[in-house]
Amino acid sequence: MLNMFRTGCLQKMLSWQHMHWRSAGRPMFMGTSATERHKTQAVIFDMGGVVLPSPLILFKNFEQMSGLPEGLIGKAIISDKHFGAWTRLEEGKLSMEEFAKEFGVECSRLLGKEVDMSGLMPLFNRTYVNPYPQMIDAIKCVRAEGLKTALLTNNWFNIKDQESFIPLDLTLFDVVVESCKVGYRKPHPKIYEAVLKELGLPGQQCVFLDDIGENLKAASQFGINTIKVKDPDQAIVDLERHLGLTLRGYMAGTTTVPRRLTLDKVKLTSYLNTQLKLHDKAEPVVRCFSHGQSNPTYFIKYAGKNLVLRKKPPGKLLPSAHAVEREYQIMKAVEGHGVPVPKMLALCEDDSVLGTPFYIMEHLPGRIFKDHLLSDSRPEERRAIYSEMIKTLCKIHSVSIQDAGLQGYGKHDGYLKRNFQRWAKQYEASKTTDIESMNKLMEWIPKNFPPTERCTIVHGDFRLDNLIYHEYRPEVLGVLDWELSTLGDPLTDLATLVICYYIPHGFPMFPSFVGEDLKALGIPEEKELIQEYCRRMGVPMIEDHVWDFYVAFNFFRFAAILQGVYKRAITVICGPLLVIVCGPLLLYVGHYWWVICGPLLLYVVNLYVGHVFLVVCGPLLVGYMWAMSVICGPLLVSYMWAITVICGPLLGHYW
Repeated sequence: MLNMFRTGCLQKMLSWQHMHWRSAGRPMFMGTSATERHKTQAVIFDMGGVVLPSPLILFKNFEQMSGLPEGLIGKAIISDKHFGAWTRLEEGKLSMEEFAKEFGVECSRLLGKEVDMSGLMPLFNRTYVNPYPQMIDAIKCVRAEGLKTALLTNNWFNIKDQESFIPLDLTLFDVVVESCKVGYRKPHPKIYEAVLKELGLPGQQCVFLDDIGENLKAASQFGINTIKVKDPDQAIVDLERHLGLTLRGYMAGTTTVPRRLTLDKVKLTSYLNTQLKLHDKAEPVVRCFSHGQSNPTYFIKYAGKNLVLRKKPPGKLLPSAHAVEREYQIMKAVEGHGVPVPKMLALCEDDSVLGTPFYIMEHLPGRIFKDHLLSDSRPEERRAIYSEMIKTLCKIHSVSIQDAGLQGYGKHDGYLKRNFQRWAKQYEASKTTDIESMNKLMEWIPKNFPPTERCTIVHGDFRLDNLIYHEYRPEVLGVLDWELSTLGDPLTDLATLVICYYIPHGFPMFPSFVGEDLKALGIPEEKELIQEYCRRMGVPMIEDHVWDFYVAFNFFRFAAILQGVYKRAITVICGPLLVIVCGPLLLYVGHYWWVICGPLLLYVVNLYVGHVFLVVCGPLLVGYMWAMSVICGPLLVSYMWAITVICGPLLGHYW
């Protein structure tokens, strides 16, 4: 039924569909991003002596192997800094053969006898290839914070292919500037001009790490902040101090912990020692997961273990909100009944330890697909990944409530009616004006409850990006984010899963499959997913009119939630600010659409900052006050519009 009108209604191009909403992966509870916490926007790294060991070590080894006096190579290099063989090699003016001859002459002159230096540079290719792992870790951490990275190195062309010698993964850097390619070597001013031009930043917004003082002095003439590298570990500490970030213990998908969510490491260490029997001389490395978490979720590296700590956020909370205790209970219960979840280690309900209740589980390495179109996968891989997702959902819905000891986890009947009444009541309490589409939906839903409903464990937020897949195989290793779990109608999970088949492109909260050639992509059509679910569960195929109900029910639920967020925001946080800043928008769109815009606008506010004041004024909504006219306007045709075009024809059909 919905498919009959979905194509026509949802494929109409809206004014906001040209916008490219990028998910920065910031959780709902996080504060401002790293780039907003300090003025530094880029970190520039030297290669030798910073990311790689100093070439002085290699020089010393070559001198010992060749029976040469220690320090000869260094003396030859500095003997003529302007026109010497080493300088011209790094400026790209000498081939490797030419360099070997001329540098041999220079060393021979210093030593007073003929010296063969042809074996020096090939030694780099064989031995000078292992970067400091802690520095690579730091570079990844810097990038995870949204800062740019650059490699600025005095380098040369290789022997055979005339390519430069960089034994590093260049994807770690946004910009790479090499002396042999630009024709200038550090400390020449033009090489610093080149890297700043490539970064598109002034020197004052950059920090440069090098192991040679004169290179740093030259950089400082451009306003570049500098860090002298004598030891990689100390350099990382200095860089952390400069940036105000944690640059150790990198794990994909994590960032530095926001200040307001910082954990007491003394108490955390004590808890890990006593409860988990883990001990280490070093303190725990703590980072914050950045993808889609309403409860603060931390990555902890300690005593050789990778752990995940998930806790209630600080501040005043609704009694039933952010129930990490329930989440721990359900995950602990289902892990022995065929549902893949991380191993649960401990639950702490004592607020005095870390401020709010928390639980700890093992970290589960693998892939989390935030791109629901799976752009980097082949068609057959996509189909297998989605099939595995349905298989996993069936595992959840097949767990025996009694065998898992979850009889008291929720009520066993009346789930749909009870939840509709709950959301309808909350919606009515948070209404700011009448919305006709919501009124019609609230009339239609109670008249069309399915005659029967099953009761199983319900995840509550079952989506592709809440699953951890094996690194190489289409196999789910863990199901995450159980905070909305309960006992209820399993088809609500299935309806949550397929929302991307209905939402138009450009909508900032959900991905969209509308208009995509799913067959060519290898992604199952909505009906195929439903058929596979029913086959695996051993239940009859869901009738169209029944399925239409579940889709409409889910849309109503999400809309009611967003309306509540909007009402709380304007009454508690920034009512006056909305009047002053956003009031003129009423003339642009009319009172009706402004109220529709509200829920989404302020949901995005909470999603990205947690402080509405910051976002309403623009930092994360792309363009400051300009965003109020360009972005707010498009958002006015928001989630409630989707309800109108998706559920409206449905209501008319059944009426």
